[in-house]
Amino acid sequence: MRSILVTFFLGFLFAGYLYTQEPERIKEPAPKELQFIGYSFTRMTGSNVSPTNDILQGQVIGRLFGRNSTNTIPQTAVYAEQRFVPMFIYTPSILDGYAVFRGLFKIDYTWGDQAYGVGNNRGGGLNGGQINLQTLMANVDIRPPGAEWNVVLGLQRLFDNVRDPNINTLQTAQTSGYKLSYWGTQAVGISLYKNITPTLKGRLGYFQLWENEIRQDDDVALWMLDLEGRVTPLWEVGGNLWYVYDRGKGSGGISVLGQGINSALAEYNGATRVILPAGLSKYEADLFWIGGHASYNRDFMASRWWADAYVMLNLGKIDTGLVDKSKIADVFAIGVNAALNYKYGMTQNDKIAVEFQYTSGDNNSISDGTLNSVLTGNIYGSPVGIYSSHKALLLFPDPQVVNRYYSAVHDISNMGYGVTAGFINLHKDFIPNKLSAKLGIASALSNSTPSNGGSYIGTEINAEVKYNLKVFLTLSASAGYLTLGDFYNSPNTTDNGQRPKDPWVFFTTLSWLMF
Repeated sequence: MRSILVTFFLGFLFAGYLYTQEPERIKEPAPKELQFIGYSFTRMTGSNVSPTNDILQGQVIGRLFGRNSTNTIPQTAVYAEQRFVPMFIYTPSILDGYAVFRGLFKIDYTWGDQAYGVGNNRGGGLNGGQINLQTLMANVDIRPPGAEWNVVLGLQRLFDNVRDPNINTLQTAQTSGYKLSYWGTQAVGISLYKNITPTLKGRLGYFQLWENEIRQDDDVALWMLDLEGRVTPLWEVGGNLWYVYDRGKGSGGISVLGQGINSALAEYNGATRVILPAGLSKYEADLFWIGGHASYNRDFMASRWWADAYVMLNLGKIDTGLVDKSKIADVFAIGVNAALNYKYGMTQNDKIAVEFQYTSGDNNSISDGTLNSVLTGNIYGSPVGIYSSHKALLLFPDPQVVNRYYSAVHDISNMGYGVTAGFINLHKDFIPNKLSAKLGIASALSNSTPSNGGSYIGTEINAEVKYNLKVFLTLSASAGYLTLGDFYNSPNTTDNGQRPKDPWVFFTTLSWLMF
């Protein structure tokens, strides 16, 4: 009996010891205060498109055949580019998740371009040593635990979408809301994101686009109000009201290009550039964007069909900015986008996608007192409106770029002429989630005809093959050919006044999303 009691007692002590040690053995590791997310992108390109101005070899953005000096050449330009984008997220444990700091940076260069210098988009020469780090984000995110709201303060993503871009993917922004057609960049400001109800979310934002002289009323500021609700399990409906207070008078902005509706920057980007009446060099404007959008079964949540659309109105007034505030013109323009996707196979890469884009235009003429050309953020920065859900490579912007980002219709306003465009893409997964391919066609017409030119802009065919080497490590090859139309018979559509040859491009990429 005594031996049984001793055995029982020793067993009890041993069990107690194991109990005290178990929490140490199964305890979850403490979350890291500093998190790193990186993106590496290497692209090797062959094309008959090149900037002809040697000064613009480092970074080329804007409309193909425009003021960035891009044109088709009789040779084949072959080059390699590389991009590294690191993001650092700091969540101090002492604040219990109440505040998060995010910093996003970028390093771009072309292989062999420059070394031991200062300036962005260079540093791939022998020895490297270039000072070329660019700041894309530096913001504080206040997010009280359990709260249905958060506030982002500082340099942050500026997207035309109700969703917080800090916690949603870029792909979501490209296929929802206004698809980054109007705003898709970074800006300083403050944004409030709130889940108003379980099915309704909202965004209220203020962004300082340009602060010219702090002692004068010569700034450009943007206010944004967005709402989106899930009215049924599969239907999302949203609306927006944005307002730009433009007292910049066309000054400030990027380099000598300025900014605003009458700036060389707008023309550089292929956006709407308004030629002011004779004798006027400055203006003031109050600009509004009022729109609505809807989506059915986004991301193929419950069936094989996915549809979405948006309608956006540009309204406002442009005046002289003089004491009498004489009106120059009213603004009234419209942009429409619609897309339909059908998933015929097992994965989301087994689909047929059809998309349509329309914007009004009027040759930028304000002689009748009304501007009917669509306005986007591309009149204030470069690039800002980055419409890319269409999957074209040359006709409309391709986001898979490093230093050279250009296309025929680089802004949805099409230089203010307006555009009607259609896109068809056939996607196929040959090995599910491993090997995929895409075949696409895109075509566009100008809604207003340039002098001595026609309305047909061109038709592009393109193809792409992707192979996932590992998770988030992808190797791809892409090619596109654009047949130009009689739109380019007009000397107003090219920088040198001459009709260009048809452009083509072929490139391979290696992309790696790091966690």
